[in-house]
Amino acid sequence: MRVDHIKLPLANRLAQDYVLGKESALAFFGYHPYEFESYRKRLQWLRGQTFPHREKLVNGLYSYNESVGNHPAALERIRSLRCPDTCVVIGGQQAGVMTGPLYTIYKAIHLIQVAKRLSEELKTEVVPVFWIAGEDHDIDEIDHLHWLVDKERGLHKERLALDKKGRKSASQLPLDKTACQNFLEAFFSAHTETVYTPQIREMLEQTAAGSATPVEWFARIMAQLFGKHGLVLVESSLPFVRELEQPMFRRVIEQNERIARLLKEAEGRLAAGGYPLQLNVEERQANLFLYENGERMVLERHGERFISRHAVYTREELLRLLDEDPRRFSANVVSRGLMQEHLFPTLAFIGGPGEVAYWAYYRDVFAACGLQLPIVLPRMSVTLLEGALERLLAEFGVGVEQVLTGFAEWKREWLSRQERHPLEKQFAAARDSILAVYRPLVEEVVRLDPGMRGLAEKNVKFLLEQVSFLENRLVRSLYEREEIAQSRLRRMEAVLLPDGSWQERKLSLFTFANKYGLSLVDRLVDAPFSHDGSHQIVYL
Repeated sequence: MRVDHIKLPLANRLAQDYVLGKESALAFFGYHPYEFESYRKRLQWLRGQTFPHREKLVNGLYSYNESVGNHPAALERIRSLRCPDTCVVIGGQQAGVMTGPLYTIYKAIHLIQVAKRLSEELKTEVVPVFWIAGEDHDIDEIDHLHWLVDKERGLHKERLALDKKGRKSASQLPLDKTACQNFLEAFFSAHTETVYTPQIREMLEQTAAGSATPVEWFARIMAQLFGKHGLVLVESSLPFVRELEQPMFRRVIEQNERIARLLKEAEGRLAAGGYPLQLNVEERQANLFLYENGERMVLERHGERFISRHAVYTREELLRLLDEDPRRFSANVVSRGLMQEHLFPTLAFIGGPGEVAYWAYYRDVFAACGLQLPIVLPRMSVTLLEGALERLLAEFGVGVEQVLTGFAEWKREWLSRQERHPLEKQFAAARDSILAVYRPLVEEVVRLDPGMRGLAEKNVKFLLEQVSFLENRLVRSLYEREEIAQSRLRRMEAVLLPDGSWQERKLSLFTFANKYGLSLVDRLVDAPFSHDGSHQIVYL
C-alpha cells in the first residue's frame, strides 16, 4: 500500500506547536513525543511503580473481551499484562454508531502500530488498549453516521433511533433491534452493492443482534475488525473498572480544591503563552459525575458541600458512598485521565489535537495524585485517496495538500481563469465582415433585378444564422465542459473535504469497506504509516 506523508497545519495551535516540538508547548508536558529517549525514560519510571491491582485488571479485561467476542490474539495480549514489565499504549473514543468517523479507526491502527514498534525497540511487551468512553451522555454526538448521497451533492446524516430521555449514559441505553435494522437498511440502500456487501452486512447484523446497548455493538465491531491484531478493549462503565478506580476517586474527592486550583493555574499559563483555552475551568467544578436514579449528574463544589441537581453531599458522605457503591461515580474529562493512569501501566497516551490540548492542563494534577503524566502522542491523521480521484487531481493540476489546506482559494482562482466565451469578439467581427462585404453586393443585385430583394435579404439572414449557429454550438460545448469540470470539482470536494472537514472527521470506514472489503482494515494496519505528526495519504 502506497502512503505519502505531508505536513499539514492543525487548527489547534497548541497541538500544532507540540507536534513541531516547540518548547512553549512542550513545557506543559513531561516528555517529547517523538524522541526515543522519552520512551526509555518513561519505561524506566514505570518499572519503579507498583500496580497491586494488576491481576484483577487482567481478569476483568479478559472476561469483558471474551464476552464481546474478541480474538484469541487480543486475549493473549491481556494475559501478558500479568508480567510486571508489560505496559500499554492507550487511547480511546466515544462509541459511535458503526464505529463513527474514520478517525476512530485510525486511532486503533495507531495504537496497534506503536505498540508493535515500541515492543521491538524497547525489548518489552507493549499492549495496545482502546478505551471505549461508554459513559458519555451527549447521545447526539454518537447516534449518527455520515455518508455521501452521491459524490456531488455531499453528505447525508442518518441517525440511529435511541431513547435519549434524561441524562443516561450511552452504556445504559437499550439498542432497539428494529431501529438498528432500519439504520442498516438506510446505509446499504445508499451504497452500491458489491461483492463485499453481503459479508459486511452479515457482520454488522450479527454484532448488533448480540448487543444489548450501542456501546456493546461498538465493542463487538471493533473486536471483529482489530482483535486479530491484538487490540484490547476496555469500557469505562464496567463494574470491575469502577471498583479498581475507587482509590483514585477517593483522591479526587479529598483533594478536590487543590485539583481545581491547579487547573486554574494551568489555564493561566496557557493564556499567558497565547494559547486558546480548550477547557472551561471553574473553581467550583468537582470534576466528577454521580449517578442518581440512573442519570449521570455533574457535581459542583460549594465550600464544603458537593451539589448535584437533586442532592447535597458533604465530603464525608461522598467518601462513604464511594466505599458503599463505587459504581455510582463517574469521571469527567479531567479525572478520566487520572483513572486511566491509575488503572494501567501506561507508556503513552494517543490522542487527537483536542485531547492533546486538554492534557496540557493535567501535568500538575497528575503529580498531586501521585502520578506522572505519560507521553502524550498525537494521533495520526489520514486521507484515503482512490485512483479515480487521484486522476482528477492530476487533471486539475492540484495536489492533495492544496485541497486540504486551501481548496476554497484555489477554486476561486480556477473559476476566475475559466473563459465563458473566448471567441465572442471574433464571432461579432465575422458578422460585421459578412455584412460589410455582402450588403453592397445585395444592393447591386437589387439594382439589376429589384425582384430579387427578398431572396438576397433571406440569403444574408441565412449566412448570419450559420455564424450564430456555430457560435451557439461553441457556447453550449463550453458550458457542458464547464459543467463537467464543476461536477468533478464537487466530487473532489465531497470526498476529500466533506462538509468542509477533513475526510476522517465525517466519512465512515464502511463506506470504503463496501468498495474494497473488510481486508482494507488489515491493509491499513500493515501500511507504512509514520508517527511523526505528519498527515498520511493512502492510495487505494
